[in-house]
Amino acid sequence: MNEKPLVRKMREEYRYFGGLSFIYGLIFTFCFYRNTYGITFPVCVAVTIVFAVLFMKKIGYVLQKKSLPYIAGMFLLSISTTLTTSFFLCFFNWIGVILLLFVFMIHQFYNDMEWNLPGYLKRILILLGTTLEYLPKPYSHGMSYFGGNKNGKNRTIAAVAIGCITAVGMLCIILPLLLRSDKVFSRLFGELLKHINFVTIIGVSVTFIVGFTLCYAFFGALCKYNFPRYTGQVMKTYNPVVGITFTSIISVIYLLYCVIQIMYLFLGIQRGLPVNVTYSQYARGGFWELLFVGIINFVMVLLCMYLFSENIVLKAVLTVISGCTFIMIISAAYRMMMYIGAYHLTFLRILVMWFLVVLALIMGGVIVSMYKKKFPLFHYIMAVVGVLYIVLSFSRPDAIVARYNIAHAEYLEYNDIIYLTQLSKDAAPAIAEIDSSKFSDMDVKARVYDYFYCISREEENIYFRKANYSRIRAKLAAEKYIKEHQDSQVNDFDDYEEYFYR
Repeated sequence: MNEKPLVRKMREEYRYFGGLSFIYGLIFTFCFYRNTYGITFPVCVAVTIVFAVLFMKKIGYVLQKKSLPYIAGMFLLSISTTLTTSFFLCFFNWIGVILLLFVFMIHQFYNDMEWNLPGYLKRILILLGTTLEYLPKPYSHGMSYFGGNKNGKNRTIAAVAIGCITAVGMLCIILPLLLRSDKVFSRLFGELLKHINFVTIIGVSVTFIVGFTLCYAFFGALCKYNFPRYTGQVMKTYNPVVGITFTSIISVIYLLYCVIQIMYLFLGIQRGLPVNVTYSQYARGGFWELLFVGIINFVMVLLCMYLFSENIVLKAVLTVISGCTFIMIISAAYRMMMYIGAYHLTFLRILVMWFLVVLALIMGGVIVSMYKKKFPLFHYIMAVVGVLYIVLSFSRPDAIVARYNIAHAEYLEYNDIIYLTQLSKDAAPAIAEIDSSKFSDMDVKARVYDYFYCISREEENIYFRKANYSRIRAKLAAEKYIKEHQDSQVNDFDDYEEYFYR
């Protein structure tokens, strides 16, 4: 068997590594079964880090000081998850924690300080693929350990476990047939089974299996040590004349475009605008196109840096393109600010403004990396995206949107309330503070009352494991609002679920 030494160590000491994975599976189940953004998220992140240290200690690795920023980022993302109910933020908090865990462990196992951006991304994908490849390992290693162990007790345990699994599989086929074949037998089993919640049992079992399997497979993938040797040469370099030619043509077009942006958008010169196009309409149009072009420029500059051999002229042209990209980013941000001034805030508009700031900072790092070969571009991008995303996550954009729109609206129409109540529960406290004089009619008042009534019903069972700051605040705001308005509000809630329900 062509097996790497550390993988063989995991197999031979399965009692330790498999035991840790088993305990992790139990904790994972307690934290995440039907609970993706409760207070147990930071608990599971802390346990994950502790178990990672225990795994590494067993194979002779120690925690490095430079890994602490990754650990801090994981903790901050997990804490921010307990403060919001926004699906977008919760989903990307999960993605962020997983990505930081990958980079944290790669840094522990490899000397990654000199890897460039393509090299790092390649190795992250290799680790992900190897983890998927190793999903069967916790079970094959377990069978090898218990089945091949000379200790008769271990072999008996393995045999009993295999027998139980086989029996469960067979009963899944046989039991339904027996239940259909005899009514007395069916009635007897029906009385017994009605006290057993099979959905919960299956859900808990699947969650445990996921936690146990991923824990063992991930560390097994790290122990495989299958990353290619880093040489610093990522791709074949091509003649820079090709790059100089096509980027020069593009840069001329960009320069002309940027001059127009400065004259017509920033300086407000209206002479020469198309017929029937006002300055306001001109400023508000083309935002998404500019955003897309900015992303294309970022990718294009990176590809030119890695595809073509180093050339001072190419660097100069790419610098011009990067400078034009900054003007396009400023133009897009200016257009979006005018949009916000006219049509107020939405979650998407906040997200877009955040992305423009991130893109501008990343482009700055790309320019530095063109002239400084050892500039750690990947780590710089990780730091920029990580820090700014953590700020975005803690800011709870839905609450900002609700407060801003309520403060800047003279009257709230029915459609305005529809939008506000479709935000996450982060917005509930702000909605509860709306002055009733801002409501345009009784339908708007009824909608708000229905919204808080639904929240009060949905959040009746917030207990320790599922505790969430946003849910608790929404619950308190709903109870307060209902108490203050129930005397003046007349509604039939028999079919309240047909109103807004989330």
